[in-house]
Amino acid sequence: MLGSLPGEASLAAAQYYAHPQNQFWRLMGPIVGMNLEGAPYDERLAMILASQVGLWDVIQSAERIGSLDGAIRDHRPAPLAELVATLPRLAAVAFNGGKAARIGRTQLV
Repeated sequence: MLGSLPGEASLAAAQYYAHPQNQFWRLMGPIVGMNLEGAPYDERLAMILASQVGLWDVIQSAERIGSLDGAIRDHRPAPLAELVATLPRLAAVAFNGGKAARIGRTQLV
């Protein structure tokens, strides 16, 4: 599961999807068949990893004020092709939003 770039709350907490209004964990739980929303962060990561789902970002670095994807400027893409080359059992790639998809798809073509 590829996102664009962590927002301010995620960066401050050093956790993916840390903002309390972010719906990622609530939506991902039924997909992997586990209650991710109420679990501590380390357990959430372990549960999705056990479900063979990984998290990463399509942007390695960027300028952004705030947390909105629309505010991302001067981004440097993450090396997705290099990552994919290390994952011989990779079966699918998903993006969590439009910005992530636009940037990520260009890296994976």
